[in-house]
Amino acid sequence: MNDHYLELVAKQEKPRVAGLRERKKTDFSPLTGRISLEGDEPGKVENYYIGPMHIDQGDLFVISWTAPAAEIFFRHLKTWQTKNVRVQRRFVQKVRRLSNYADLWIGPRENQAFPQSSDAERPTPPKPQGGSAWLAGIRATARLEQAPPEPVLSVAPAERIVPGDAAAATMEDLLRETLSAPRSLGLSSVLATLQPEQYDLVTRTTEKSLVVQGHAGTGKTIIATHRAAWLVHEDREAALGQILLLGPTPAWEAHASTAAVDLGIGKRRILVSSVHGLILEVLGFEPDAYRPRPVDSVRVPEGADDVVRAAALKSRRSDIKGLEALGVFYDGFVTTMHLEGRSAKFRAWAGDLPATFKSARKNPLTWPLLAYMQVLLEPGEVFEHVVVDEAQDLSLFEWRILEEMNAGSWTLVGDMQQRHSLQVKTWSDITTRIPGTQWDESTINTGYRTSQAIADFAAALLPKAAGFRKASPLGRGIPPRIINAAAIRRTVESITLEQCQRLATIRPDGTVAVITPRSSPVEWCNRFVILQGCGG
Repeated sequence: MNDHYLELVAKQEKPRVAGLRERKKTDFSPLTGRISLEGDEPGKVENYYIGPMHIDQGDLFVISWTAPAAEIFFRHLKTWQTKNVRVQRRFVQKVRRLSNYADLWIGPRENQAFPQSSDAERPTPPKPQGGSAWLAGIRATARLEQAPPEPVLSVAPAERIVPGDAAAATMEDLLRETLSAPRSLGLSSVLATLQPEQYDLVTRTTEKSLVVQGHAGTGKTIIATHRAAWLVHEDREAALGQILLLGPTPAWEAHASTAAVDLGIGKRRILVSSVHGLILEVLGFEPDAYRPRPVDSVRVPEGADDVVRAAALKSRRSDIKGLEALGVFYDGFVTTMHLEGRSAKFRAWAGDLPATFKSARKNPLTWPLLAYMQVLLEPGEVFEHVVVDEAQDLSLFEWRILEEMNAGSWTLVGDMQQRHSLQVKTWSDITTRIPGTQWDESTINTGYRTSQAIADFAAALLPKAAGFRKASPLGRGIPPRIINAAAIRRTVESITLEQCQRLATIRPDGTVAVITPRSSPVEWCNRFVILQGCGG
């Protein structure tokens, strides 16, 4: 049935939104799961699948993960519109194939989770008199324009699981198996293991802006990417037009982009970018090697953003555009501030800035200021919502750039315990920078990528956050190995290489990471990893 679903998705009509590319089969992940409810009559059941996209064709009825009825699956509901939930099944995928599953019985356990009869396999369409009122409501909610009927493929009614994989014993086993699997090169959709507290944050209304505070491993990036996809998904009645999904680095951008594609969202509905990439795009600078953004390297006096804004709005010109206009404005602004700044702090700040636009272009520390000036002089693209991952580390002018680009609400995700800036200590320090916005702050404490042994080790480094961490669903795990190089009279580099080789051997499908406060050991280790043929 999974193959049938992917085939039908590939044959869907082109998106109704102008400018979106036609979907390709590889744009969607497989089916996510199944739900079975008691029918209108004793002994009858109503079954349906959950997937990235709504399909109602031939022998297949799939509810989009963004539909209201999907709450049954993600929130583990016991009833839905007066109907009792019998059982839910969650699938694990491996390269677009279903490799495992687990059943969670909500009602009394029966011999068969999903009866194979044709009546049970696909709910009967609603009739003028009688029929399934529940299914009629579901179909009305979906409100999709169906493509002309396609020839129905001859496919076995049950989902096909890769031979040799036994069903997971419990839902907890399935979650543990999925989360402990080696990470892929990009972030994939995790709909099958999306937890109720994560789903709640992903599907929050946009009436208020949302702040999500969570320590490492709580799935913050998963929440950010899936919320972005949910907000614009065309199967959702109140879908937004275009939103910005912003993260800290180009590596994050490449990592997060795959999840949006996996959920079937076109790039023109979600612009995925790093802060660095967005600034380069605004300024029209050529992409270059990534340069880490120094935090707190430039002290900006309070009110400097207001001064820049007022000066830029007065200086908009129609005779010159682009970098020429920006250069003229910057040179004049720095000169004026240096000579006529309203306080000694402003004059000192102006004195620290590059004296000319030509010099400022070569200094990455001034790029956020230049980009803010540019969006004020020549307003550009505007989004209906902005999602920011690792939002605790944005600078003042980076926030001001986003303000000019956002016509709607916000979703900010991050961890104040991991902030690099000394200028903010709480989320209110950030949210007060965005006036006129109502905020709803939530905290997520369950770690989904960290074993209990690692969480306990981290608690010694971050004692204030330790009391808020919940027990890890991954279990105890393997305690970290601590090696004192001085005690055994060896170099850190040689031990690092040895451990890289050991881990790559016992985890050939995984990724080995080296974290160091200095760059030279990493460069040294990278060279040896390549020479030794050890997986990176």
